[in-house]
Amino acid sequence: MADDPRASFGPVAANYSRSKFHTSADRLQEVVDLAKPLKGDLVLDVATGTGNTAFALAPHVRRVVGLDLTQEMLDVAKRLAKERDIENTDWVLGDACRLPFADETFDLYVVRAAPHHFPRFDEFVREAFRVLRPGRDAAFIDCAPPQPARDVLHEVEKRRDPSHVLSLTVDEWTEQLQSAGFEVEIARARELDWDYEDWMRTMAVRPELTAELATVIEAAEGEAREQLHPERRDGKLWHAYWHCLIRAHKPD
Repeated sequence: MADDPRASFGPVAANYSRSKFHTSADRLQEVVDLAKPLKGDLVLDVATGTGNTAFALAPHVRRVVGLDLTQEMLDVAKRLAKERDIENTDWVLGDACRLPFADETFDLYVVRAAPHHFPRFDEFVREAFRVLRPGRDAAFIDCAPPQPARDVLHEVEKRRDPSHVLSLTVDEWTEQLQSAGFEVEIARARELDWDYEDWMRTMAVRPELTAELATVIEAAEGEAREQLHPERRDGKLWHAYWHCLIRAHKPD
C-alpha cells in the first residue's frame, strides 16, 4: 500500500513550482501539442500540483480547472495565478479516482507526471472517461520506462517517494485506456536525459539516501543497464528516463 501523497508532497510543494522538468518550456509545449486545446474548451488538469500545466493551457482555452489532492500544492498554484494575472483558472481539492464533477463536464482532460501515484489506476481511468464529453479528448503524460529499466527504477522511485505506486509501460497504458472505452490515437514513449540529483532534490531526499539510490541505478545490469545507460558527468549522475505521451478520444 502506497503512502498518502499528501504526506509526500505537502512539505515540498514549492519545489514543484521550480522543478526543471515540471516548469520546462519545452515539456509544457509538449503538453499543449499533445492535447490540442480549443479556444472554447473547459479543461480539467488532474493532479495539477502547483499549476504548471494549467498555466500552459490557460492562454489557449476558455477555462482550466486544476484539481489536486494536496492543499499546499493548490495554495502555491493560487498564489502564482494571482502573481501572473491568470484569471481563467479555478482550483479544486479532490481525488483523481473520485472526481467531484458531473458526467460529461469537460471538453479536455489532462494529467501529467502523476498517475504512477494513483493506487486505483482503473478507477482513475474510468473517472477520466466519465467526466469527458463525448467526442472529445484526453492527454496522459506519465513516467513509463520499458520493463527491464522499470524493475530497477521501481526501488528508486519507492524509496525516493513512498507514495509512488507503479509506472506503467506504454502497452499497459493502452490496455487500461481501451478497457475504459477510450480510443487511443497516439501512444509513444519519449526518452529524456535525466538529471538524477535534480530529481532527488525536488522531493528533498536526504544526501545519504540520494547517494545510496544512485548506486542502485549505477549497478543495473544487462538490458536494464543498456536502457538506463547511467553515466557520471563532472561527478553528477545522469541516466535515461521515459514518459508516455498518449492522446485518447472518447467516442460520440
